[in-house]
Amino acid sequence: MIDFLQRLFGKTAPAPSAAPPSLPPTPAMQTSDENIAAPNEAWQTDEKFDQLYLQWMLGNHISAASPYVERTILLALDKLMQSGLSASQLLPRVPTVLLQVLKSLRDSNVSANDLAQQIAKDVLLVAELLHEVNGAYYSPVNRISSLDSAIQLLGLNGLRILIARTAFRPIIQTQSGKLTKELAPTIWEHSEKNALACQLLAQQRQLDQFHAFLAGLLYDVGLIVAFRLVDQTGVTDKLPVSAAFQTIFFKQAALLSIQVGEQWEFPKPVLQAIKDNADEHSRPSELATCLQQAEQLARLRLLVNHKILTQTDALRLLEGNSGMRQCFEQLNKAQA
Repeated sequence: MIDFLQRLFGKTAPAPSAAPPSLPPTPAMQTSDENIAAPNEAWQTDEKFDQLYLQWMLGNHISAASPYVERTILLALDKLMQSGLSASQLLPRVPTVLLQVLKSLRDSNVSANDLAQQIAKDVLLVAELLHEVNGAYYSPVNRISSLDSAIQLLGLNGLRILIARTAFRPIIQTQSGKLTKELAPTIWEHSEKNALACQLLAQQRQLDQFHAFLAGLLYDVGLIVAFRLVDQTGVTDKLPVSAAFQTIFFKQAALLSIQVGEQWEFPKPVLQAIKDNADEHSRPSELATCLQQAEQLARLRLLVNHKILTQTDALRLLEGNSGMRQCFEQLNKAQA
């Protein structure tokens, strides 16, 4: 298995031994220069790894290649992109208060009190936030029962991140259509890991953590739109296996994420990071590099969590990339 995985990452496998050595205890998150990855560290996976992940993610939702089905789906995607219609119309309706809160989150001068006043208008959002803040991830000594107490625990930046995550969950998870409904839970799981990984890498590299978190969340939204469009065509409830088709399909999905982000007036650095990742010829920004590496770390984390790869395999693949490894190890600390 390790030989195969090392080939996936383009590395030379170590010589076999009678018994693999046990890994040393994982160090706690540190910020000293010797324990973080350089901002331009060129850690990345390759196409074989991407194929392994997509094969697992799609599971039995893959069908044989079909020129008719592929052409129908790609024409529908192109029509949506060119029509000027809102791609966000294919997403669940977002409550007005959430749109107001998301808009406020873009304002670096917004106060915790301003956010609390907006959140208080939506009883369900208040309940969701209190549920989150009382969960295992935050583990408060005493149960939090008010927004004021939640803000005191989280701080403004923590509150902004928690609100964004809470707002995005129904956008991705609440879906109709056979293909979209069955894949949405996995996509949300990846979105959570991606957002957290991007935030952690941004923290290591002294970039805007909230922009990084938003980029990680927004990344998969276009994929949900694309799957919804597949369901609406009615020609299939599976994705053709053709590599050429899937390359175009997933690139179009990334462009749809950008379109939705523009419609929701997301910060320009967030949109640019996704654009850079969609354009293989662009010179990526530091945030784009964070996003690209975070997305791959999220994929690796999911493959380990679902026992496609082992934890030992993953950590060996991350040897020599201490910042990546630390980030990878922290991804299971995301809220359940």
